[in-house]
Amino acid sequence: MAEDNTVWDVAAGLLPDGRAFVAGAGHGRGFPVYRWDAATGEPLGAQLIGHRTCVMAVTAIALPDGTALIASGDEAGVILRWDALSGEPFGTPIKGPGEYSMQLVSLALPDGRVMLAGLDRTGTLSRWDAVTGEPIGPLLRPGPETTLSCATAARCGLLFTAPYDGPVRVWDAVSGEVLGAPVPGAGPAALSVFDGSVWLATRSGEAEMTVRRLSEPPF
Repeated sequence: MAEDNTVWDVAAGLLPDGRAFVAGAGHGRGFPVYRWDAATGEPLGAQLIGHRTCVMAVTAIALPDGTALIASGDEAGVILRWDALSGEPFGTPIKGPGEYSMQLVSLALPDGRVMLAGLDRTGTLSRWDAVTGEPIGPLLRPGPETTLSCATAARCGLLFTAPYDGPVRVWDAVSGEVLGAPVPGAGPAALSVFDGSVWLATRSGEAEMTVRRLSEPPF
C-alpha cells in the first residue's frame, strides 16, 4: 500500500475486465493518486502524478461504455481525471469555484450522462459532466461543514447533503431542486438497489444509525 504517506480519501470501482480496484488520495511527495487491485492489494501501475498540492478527495467513475475513471481533487480546488486501468490523464483539469475539494461523488443520470459532483470547504456544491468536464446547472450552496452522498433512483439522480448535526436535504442532481422536507439525521450514506428504490442511512446519535427506504420523489 502507500509507503511513508497519508491517504486522505479512498474510493472503489470496477475495471472493464471486472476486477475491483481501490483508489487513494495521497498527501506525500509528488501528491500522488494511488491505484490498487482490491483483491490482491497490489498496485495497478505507477502512481498518478499531476496535482501540485495535497490530494483531498477521490472517487471512481463508471462510464456507460465500461470505461473506469478516477477523479481526484486537491487543496487548490483542481480536479483531475484519469483512466483507472491505463493511468492516462482523461480530459482537461476541472477547476472548482473555491479551494479544498473536500468530497467527490459520481452518479449515472437518467439521460445517459454521468455526473461528477464536488463539495468544497465553503459548502459550495458543483456539478459537472464527468466526460466533458462542462458544468451542469448553477452552483448549489448547502453550507459549510456539510457531508455529501448520492444515489441513482428510478426516475432521477439524487444528491444528499447534511451539516454535521443534520438534517439531510435531498436534491435533484440535475435541476438542483430540493425535494421534499428535510430528513432527520446527519452523515448521509445513500444506496440505490436493483428495483430503483433508495435506502438512506443517517447518523442519529453518537452510536445510533437509522436506515430508511425513501419513497419516490418528492419525498
